[in-house]
Amino acid sequence: MKAPRIVLVASLALTLAMIAFASTQPELGKWWKNSDVVRKLELTQSQIDRIEQSFLHFRPMLASLTDELKKHESELRILMTAEPMDDAKVLTQSERVAQSRSALEKANSSMMLAIRKELSKDQWNRLQDIRESRKSSSGLRTARPGAPGVPSPQTVGKIYTTQDPIVPPKVLYSPLPAYTQEARHARIEGIILMQVVIRKDGQVANVRILQGLGYGLDESAIETISRDWRFAPGTLEGGPVDVQANIEVSFRFY
Repeated sequence: MKAPRIVLVASLALTLAMIAFASTQPELGKWWKNSDVVRKLELTQSQIDRIEQSFLHFRPMLASLTDELKKHESELRILMTAEPMDDAKVLTQSERVAQSRSALEKANSSMMLAIRKELSKDQWNRLQDIRESRKSSSGLRTARPGAPGVPSPQTVGKIYTTQDPIVPPKVLYSPLPAYTQEARHARIEGIILMQVVIRKDGQVANVRILQGLGYGLDESAIETISRDWRFAPGTLEGGPVDVQANIEVSFRFY
């Protein structure tokens, strides 16, 4: 079997609300090829064929945008390891990475919209019930005290939110979490939503899973984001501050 193409889209949402469309995306892989889901939704062969056509139509674009994102992330990694580091170049390249991520997410959303149009309202609602059942079975995980990304209480001062007059953090370096073998075998994909604190030094702390996928993907995301991700910290009146934020990580098979 051909190895899956793993795509990760991570976004920093400085509110406690998920991006609206993300909450409608199924976490069942190519669910229209899953006989149990097909039976529960009562999909016709014509619907299955049209959904597959939509998927195949968007797949080359998604693959191209993924390659572009990886290229920009690779260039950013090189800039981040330079000594001395050129702040202007790093921030410019970070913008390119953000734009590439945005383009990839928009393309993915367009594909999901095309697929949604092939379903009746009742089928769509049943699909969401299946998705919620899968999500519930995976459970929610919280990083343990002393685990990566969980500082001792004395290192954490006031934590700001977007309700406060701050300049929000900006992603500088965000390598992809590993896609676990367990999840690959089960063909699991979907969105992990986690709440974090972006500290004054640009590192991530206090990681808590709000919406998980299970199959080792939650732990993989926690470990990579806590250990490797770096941010330009949020600031208040020019000084760095700790900021609570949400991060979305999307695992996809393309």
